[in-house]
Amino acid sequence: MKKVLGGLAAAGLLAGTAAAGTLTVANSDMKMGGGVTAGYFYVTNNGPDNDYFTVSNFVVDLKGKSGIISYKASFGSVVQPDLLDYPSVSSSASFKLSYGWVTIAPVEGLSIEAGKLVTNIGYELYHTYDNKNYMFGLVWWGQPVTYPGARVNYSVMDGVDVYAEYTQGHGSANDAFAVGSLGSLGGVDYAVSYFDYSAWKNLIDVVLSTEVEGIEFGVNADYQWLDDAAKSAGQDDTAYGIALYLSTKVDVFELPVRIEYINEGTSGIYGVAGDRAWSFTVTPTYRPSSNTYVRAEFAYVNSDKKGTFVDDKGNAKDSRTVIGVEAGFLF
Repeated sequence: MKKVLGGLAAAGLLAGTAAAGTLTVANSDMKMGGGVTAGYFYVTNNGPDNDYFTVSNFVVDLKGKSGIISYKASFGSVVQPDLLDYPSVSSSASFKLSYGWVTIAPVEGLSIEAGKLVTNIGYELYHTYDNKNYMFGLVWWGQPVTYPGARVNYSVMDGVDVYAEYTQGHGSANDAFAVGSLGSLGGVDYAVSYFDYSAWKNLIDVVLSTEVEGIEFGVNADYQWLDDAAKSAGQDDTAYGIALYLSTKVDVFELPVRIEYINEGTSGIYGVAGDRAWSFTVTPTYRPSSNTYVRAEFAYVNSDKKGTFVDDKGNAKDSRTVIGVEAGFLF
């Protein structure tokens, strides 16, 4: 399985890398935002491609509201590099609609969204600048990201929402449905979701985040299992992954850290060559203003069997290292 896009955090659980402003367009209800980011990265065991410059994001976001109807859309050129499937030097992101939907809110506390949705599964968000780390992680790789469909949201009480969705466009699975709850209880933001791909796999996703004395903590845990139609005789049919996030700030400096572990046995759900893999990522970040940043990154991922990665001579390897710098301007 090759994941072209990856998972997002539940809406509102993770603050972006930098806070951008918005531009209100005259004589309309439309507001515009977005960002431009670029960087240089050195990647080991990525075939013949080991270093390159990249424009990781050129994004325009639009949103607006009139009465009970609102909309949100994002388009541009977006790169989503992840630890298991890093893009080649020659690859480039096309300029296209990333996601967009129209929302109808007929009564207070109830809303219906339809269009190309972003998932409520996972901790990591769509653009690199929305996340504390540049590289997307192992747990993210096994999660859905965007898809056409419809979602119904209902506010049970202040700080607690539930949702249900039906979606399409999931490769061989095509159809899927999901249910879950998002909110905040006792100072802890949470998202609990069940996602069911037809005739492929299912996953239970839990996201928790909080802040203690200026230090942000987060965890994203997944348990996944194959449907009968996708099982292979003699092979495992379950997998799990967990990602831990820690970020501390001192004035305009921030130090985010991510540690991950996945175990898929022989199920192939995450797509590593062996049964297990782990990763470590650290991303020192400098923010000279509220909408700009410069950050360095060191990431290391290791599998328990060679074959997940390949060096420039075609030899199977069991690890990958990524070192780089990204700068961004949000508007």
